[in-house]
Amino acid sequence: MKNKLVIVESPAKAKTIGKILGNGYTIKASMGHVRDLPQRSLGVDIEHDFAPQYEENRERSKNLSDLKNAAKGASEIYLAPDPDREGEAIAWHLKDMLSKDNKNATFKRVTFHEITASAIRKAFENPTDIDLNRVDAQQARRVLDRIVGYMVSPLLWGRIEKGVSAGRVQSVALRLVCEREREILSFVPKEYWNFFAKFRTQETGETYTARLFKVGGEKLEAGSREEADKLLAAIRAATLWQTANMEVVPRKRFAQPPFITSTLQQAASSSLGFSANSTMRIAQQLYEGLDIGNGTTRGLITYMRTDAVTVAEEAQQAARRYIAENYGPEYVPAKPNVYRSKASAQGAHEAIRPTDITLTPEKLKGVLDTQQLKLYTLIWRRFAASQMAPCEQLRTTVDTQSVSPLDSRLYTFRSTATVTTFAGFLRAYNIQEEGAVDEEEDDAKDAEVLKKLRNGMNCLLADSTGEQKFTEPAPRFSEATLIKELESNGIGRPSTYATIVNTIQVRKYVNKEKGKLVPSELGFKINDYLVSKLPELFQVGFTADMENQLDSVEEGKVVWTRMMREFYDKFLKWLSAAKTEGAPEGEKAAALIHLLSQITQWQKAEKSGNRTYDDKRFFSSVLKAFESGKTVTAKQWEALLRLAVKYEDQLAGLAAEAAEKAFSEELDAARAQSRERSEKAAEAKKHLEDAGVQAEVGKFQELFRIMDRIKWDSSERRGAFDEKKFYTSLKQQNAQGKMFSPKQLAVLTRLAAKYKGQLEANDFAAVGKILNIPSEQEKSDLPAGPDLATLFSRFESVKEWAEPRKIGRMIYDDKAFYESLLKQHKAGKELSAKQLAALRKLAGKYSLV
Repeated sequence: MKNKLVIVESPAKAKTIGKILGNGYTIKASMGHVRDLPQRSLGVDIEHDFAPQYEENRERSKNLSDLKNAAKGASEIYLAPDPDREGEAIAWHLKDMLSKDNKNATFKRVTFHEITASAIRKAFENPTDIDLNRVDAQQARRVLDRIVGYMVSPLLWGRIEKGVSAGRVQSVALRLVCEREREILSFVPKEYWNFFAKFRTQETGETYTARLFKVGGEKLEAGSREEADKLLAAIRAATLWQTANMEVVPRKRFAQPPFITSTLQQAASSSLGFSANSTMRIAQQLYEGLDIGNGTTRGLITYMRTDAVTVAEEAQQAARRYIAENYGPEYVPAKPNVYRSKASAQGAHEAIRPTDITLTPEKLKGVLDTQQLKLYTLIWRRFAASQMAPCEQLRTTVDTQSVSPLDSRLYTFRSTATVTTFAGFLRAYNIQEEGAVDEEEDDAKDAEVLKKLRNGMNCLLADSTGEQKFTEPAPRFSEATLIKELESNGIGRPSTYATIVNTIQVRKYVNKEKGKLVPSELGFKINDYLVSKLPELFQVGFTADMENQLDSVEEGKVVWTRMMREFYDKFLKWLSAAKTEGAPEGEKAAALIHLLSQITQWQKAEKSGNRTYDDKRFFSSVLKAFESGKTVTAKQWEALLRLAVKYEDQLAGLAAEAAEKAFSEELDAARAQSRERSEKAAEAKKHLEDAGVQAEVGKFQELFRIMDRIKWDSSERRGAFDEKKFYTSLKQQNAQGKMFSPKQLAVLTRLAAKYKGQLEANDFAAVGKILNIPSEQEKSDLPAGPDLATLFSRFESVKEWAEPRKIGRMIYDDKAFYESLLKQHKAGKELSAKQLAALRKLAGKYSLV
């Protein structure tokens, strides 16, 4: 039998497919992307058609080596990542890498939208080639996002703070949230009134309620209590009221289509309280396969990243049979319900549905965990409802009217009541989702009374009331409604909605308060800067157009490099304008540089954190660049103005030169900023003193008293770290009342742990408390959570990792950190309490716990 290798993305998927295919196949997992752009450089050769400079994932070198070894002995290699752009790109990278190790193997692409025995066998019986258009679309998106993030983020570092970032799509999502919040803050409520009446029929004495509909045949608004009182007086003055315009209209309510990615995320958020990330993680588990008992492992839902509402005919017929048998033949529509996908939907995909409608939620109780069962139930009910007959209702409408003797106007009240005569699809799914229009704005309890009324019946006014109301602004976005807004504007695609919404929260640009998204101060600053400096780039319409162009690349209508060139030409102009905005004219810059050349007494360089500020060195670099013909940037100009203020006592004629060259206002602004910084620095210093810096210094004096007993190892090796010397320098620093840096504390903590054996238990406990070293009891008291194996397995569902962030000299890379801990765990090494806490915090960030 031929040696056939199958490569999927995750171990869970590999396990399910392996059981279906049986012997003769070796199943391996790529663990996501095997190559990507480098982390510490642009990684795009712009001059050569934007060629990406891919690198193999070093953290997964062992797994890649395993894949290459498996490929060497295979005669056929089946590439089976997910059926979307990202999956197609993974398949292409795998083929490109593995074909170098086995030039004789035949590579085949297999795609499937559900992991069931029939779907898998059909896919393997009908393999295809890799869709290069889809690969190009993924590559274009990756390169596009890298260029925008890599080139725009540094602008924010100079204006906002180090480590913050801009993103082609995330920044537009942030803009939507910020604009909504500003709309709310600037909203001025407007008073209005609603009027209600209770009428009693003279014939039967029964009562019903109504709402003021028109006055004098027109809509009327009361904007104050005075106006409301006048209207109520006129209504109460009318004595004889009669019914009119009675109408009983049958209507049908049709089921919504089965879920696509965005509507599933919206419904799960509204009805289950799941975040978009959690929804996708749980859906991934349901798709990849779970053990449902009797040794059977299978996928329970179809592929969950889709924007098509199409349903396979086989699944549709199965649903109709199930509905007829379990709800009744009357619940099966005469013709199968067909839903139309939007024009941009991926035609080959299906809607999200159960792979077997006979596997009801009730049958899976005790098999699925609580969250899995909730989401599966939502998907099952929505799909079942989508194949059912419409709900049938009778809607009764009747007007009750009279002419008031006070103003001779006709006052018309309207009553409505809707009665469901046939539940139809509502038997399966009757969930009011957030943002949906409420169709039941009537009083159903009056239905029995209303249907007895006839036109021209006399009624008495039993009661009338006015209700004061105020207009309200549009509500804040929730995750569900933001995704709906993104989708309606054509921003993002099924595979990116959750990542977009999660990223702006993880980076603290947006906070979640009572389920609603609220921009942070940092978020407002970033948005305001980007919108003011790069309005075209982060405009909703432009972003949506770029998504459409990526779709065109996937459809083979547009060459991706041509699309990139057209974008990049515009992008460069926008970026250049943003960088030079606020830059001085040549004469102005020359005048200030000439004045600053007079400075003879420069202050010594100052170190703050990891940065050293050297005025003389900075000015010399600007002077050298200016003399070589380079222009002064806006940022450099602001720095030069600050230097002028700082060294003003050495600059003769500064005021006169500023007036002549027209930068007096800018100089005054720099003076004001300098005063503000000085005041803030003084406040911060006082705050530190008040917060107990002296107490902190005293705390470490106790630590040094204990650690003085340690006999330090002496190293005669040249260049070796001298522990005793380092320890002594910290004692001297403490004696001078100075605080320690995080790096110094980290080294001191390692030393304390290393020499733990030389200290009494009580003494080490005291040192541990000062240095925040967890005790054995504290380690055991870590928050409860899944075991390590389960926790690591959950990370396999993460498709999009946050981009690495550089803060100072440190690079924070979630993906690399996770993979280093995974490598340590697989090697049988124990994770420290600090590492465990960090891992669980990371899991929380990606909604895995």
